[in-house]
Amino acid sequence: MDSLRTRIVTPRSFQPPAAAGSEAETPADAKTPEGQLRLARYAQIVQRLQQEADALGSDVMVTAQDREVSLAQSKMAEEAAVAQQLPSGGQEVQFGTGVGGGDWFRWVWSLTDWVDRNQAHPIVRPTSNVPDKLAGDLRVALAADWGTGLYGAPKIANQMRELAKNKKFDIAMHLGDVYYSGTEKETDARFIQVWPTEAATVNRALNGNHEMYSGGFGYFKLILPKLGQTSSYFAMQNENWLLVGLDTAYVDHDMDNTQVAWLSMVVNQAGSRNLAFFSHQQLFSRLDSQGPKLQKALKQWLDDKRITVWYWGHEHQCVIYDAHPQWGLFGRCLGNGGIPEVRNKDVVAAPVDPGHPQVIKDCSWKRLGATADSPGCIALDGRNNDMEDESDKKKFVPHGFMTVEFKGKQLIEKVLLSDGTELYTNTIG
Repeated sequence: MDSLRTRIVTPRSFQPPAAAGSEAETPADAKTPEGQLRLARYAQIVQRLQQEADALGSDVMVTAQDREVSLAQSKMAEEAAVAQQLPSGGQEVQFGTGVGGGDWFRWVWSLTDWVDRNQAHPIVRPTSNVPDKLAGDLRVALAADWGTGLYGAPKIANQMRELAKNKKFDIAMHLGDVYYSGTEKETDARFIQVWPTEAATVNRALNGNHEMYSGGFGYFKLILPKLGQTSSYFAMQNENWLLVGLDTAYVDHDMDNTQVAWLSMVVNQAGSRNLAFFSHQQLFSRLDSQGPKLQKALKQWLDDKRITVWYWGHEHQCVIYDAHPQWGLFGRCLGNGGIPEVRNKDVVAAPVDPGHPQVIKDCSWKRLGATADSPGCIALDGRNNDMEDESDKKKFVPHGFMTVEFKGKQLIEKVLLSDGTELYTNTIG
């Protein structure tokens, strides 16, 4: 069934009809300097998307950390009238009469106008520095980079519902990114209609860079009211833990001074509680870029070893870090919630972790050593059985999610595949 939730935009989606390039049908303003620049920008967007597709080598949902490309994909997904089934799953949208009425150059003009828009929804901040109160031990479900509506994402939602049948989770949290650029239509189709709100007493969602590519309107106008969430960053606490959700996307991979000041007030009144942080973007990484702006913004708490554990997404991997040698905290990346990500060659080549030698459903934990920027870690490697095509199953990182139980001063972490198979359990504290 063709719906926005199943629509995939590939480089082929941007190819014009054969007749569009003929001299007779080329409008005069296409030959002007502005028209030529628009055509060149369109070609650049398609070329950038093609680079990502070439890296994957598959007809799957491809995303780029590029605002213009992501916005162009959103526009195409929402306006194309023609789609065809892909063998890898989903519907590939095609340039057709629904895009610009078949007028290819007017579509190019409209698209470049669309990606040039710079409006952003105002950030919605907490009105209090007093954390919401939570009673007793807590059971939390976490997924990140989940907002695709495809592959492992709906299966993860169903597993959260299954795990909540006997008792709801206290909190279910999405750590950000609704694809392609978090427009209002995409937010509704790929997040709101799929997220398992009934599986938890409290639902929360963090802001991601893909939400902000379209100005954050889908996130602030739709997601927050739907979840009963009053701000993009927040704090909750019980007797033993302070849980803080950060907005690291409104200011990309950073936090403004107002948010840091609010955080200072919240942490300073936390007493002896342990701190658990949640964000979209990473503090550090063994496989990708670092978070130097976040490290500077939070330096006082990092240097004081005040943070116990930090969960993030952004990278489409599942990585469990050793304790940071300087800051003491445990970092966890769980960005494997729904986007196809090619298995990292360094992870594939790494040895199986001696502490986790089991192969479970063709998945294993690989041990990577520390670097100057990152502590050592174990990274999930293996088949992604949520893909349709057999070659894709071998190519992409498995999709999954995490659960965390806060029991007294301890926490118990579990990594699960999208079908609920448990791959890892660990106790901190």
